[in-house]
Amino acid sequence: MRQVQQAVARALSTIRLAFRARLTGLDTAPRVQLVQADALAGERLQAAELFQHFGFTSAPPEGTQLIVLPLGGRTAHSVIVATEHGNYRMDVTQGEACIYNQWGARIHLKKDRIIEADCDHFRINAAQSITMQTKSWQATATEGTTFASPTLAFGGMDGEQAQASINAHINTTGDITSQGDHVAGGISQRHHRHQGDSGGTTGEPE
Repeated sequence: MRQVQQAVARALSTIRLAFRARLTGLDTAPRVQLVQADALAGERLQAAELFQHFGFTSAPPEGTQLIVLPLGGRTAHSVIVATEHGNYRMDVTQGEACIYNQWGARIHLKKDRIIEADCDHFRINAAQSITMQTKSWQATATEGTTFASPTLAFGGMDGEQAQASINAHINTTGDITSQGDHVAGGISQRHHRHQGDSGGTTGEPE
């Protein structure tokens, strides 16, 4: 039995098990990204394939910690199955998730069904349409917000008429058409009156 155990141990010693490494270079041109890395045991990886889940891709920065899996127990046939970089990882609580990059931009899926995006420039490119359904909406931008669309419609939920409040100066180069009344400075466009030449007042505008 001892001889069998020794033979098994010798056979296993020739098989390279999964190990840690540190990324030193990355080639993003191939269909599967290729990694250069230094292993903790002093080995150097060349062109190890970085496999990621379908629908998600990232290009890890230099210094990223890697988990390397040698296929068939051979270092020359290694693939990267996990990456982590503690200097850039965002702090999340249990049950939350966050997509982030090296420069601090992030989309944080927080508890209480809150989604928070933090970045310098937020762009949405939709080939056909954008639809938002919400009971309240808040956005903060220090430089400005631009909507580029052939049409822009605002309405209430479930067909109800919405209430809009705008604390801003409004300039328009086009016409303004309304089915309701316009009230400026407390004066109604539909129901205001003027002083007549004889001292009385005129009727309401028609």
